[in-house]
Amino acid sequence: MTSHRPRFEPSPWKPGSECHTASFLTVASPEVVDFLPLITCPASFPSELFEVAIDQLVHHPEYNSTLILRSETIKEMTSDSEFPPEIPRLKDRRLVSSTHRKLLPRRPGRDASLEQYCSLYQPDNPNESDPSWHPDTLILTPIIPAGESLPYYHPSVSHLAFRYMDSSPPKLQIEVIPLAADIPTDPNARLYRTCLALLDTLDRYGWGALTNYKKRVNHDCLVPREPYQDLYLVMRERHKHLIDTWQEVTDPLKHVFEVKNDVTFGLLFH
Repeated sequence: MTSHRPRFEPSPWKPGSECHTASFLTVASPEVVDFLPLITCPASFPSELFEVAIDQLVHHPEYNSTLILRSETIKEMTSDSEFPPEIPRLKDRRLVSSTHRKLLPRRPGRDASLEQYCSLYQPDNPNESDPSWHPDTLILTPIIPAGESLPYYHPSVSHLAFRYMDSSPPKLQIEVIPLAADIPTDPNARLYRTCLALLDTLDRYGWGALTNYKKRVNHDCLVPREPYQDLYLVMRERHKHLIDTWQEVTDPLKHVFEVKNDVTFGLLFH
């Protein structure tokens, strides 16, 4: 097996085209509109690794956006009695699990946090013991409180779906339900560009799982990441006035940042 990932070759979804004949997701509830396919690409990994790639996407959203600090898991759900009604039920697919997570922004003074359901589905299968029947769909559902809007770092959708299309050849596809009918979805639109980056990330994670990719450097060995991030945000807000009152000839943006980093590390490393 080659160690080089195959070239990422995305293309807009076009209804009726020969290479995009796979059906899109349909919601079981009649009051909810169906999903709109946006973009697709060849899959560089087999279907059994889709869940592995998705797990990385769910638990590390900060790898795909500089505006997100990290995510925190609120609850893991695996039974019908736990699944809230906001999670869509799909035709021909069974909801098998859902992660209720909270997205924390890198700049909480500018962007709000956001809770989200990350729900995993697999095709309906009469033979539940069949090991070849793998999950093939993940849907992200933002939880938008009444009277509030989505933060900038989240695309303007009520649902966003990642799919593994077990066709020949297999494909990955992203589908959405936009918040409003007039939201642009063409290749120049922000929503499309965001989905393009997400599709690239999913394919990269799947290829990494296929080739047993291992990190070359282990971070956060001396000080845990979460306490460091939380304390640094406090230090940044508390001492941001130092940029305006910096007495040295050096660049305040660079050196105030470094001082706050060092102080945060020193307070936690004991």
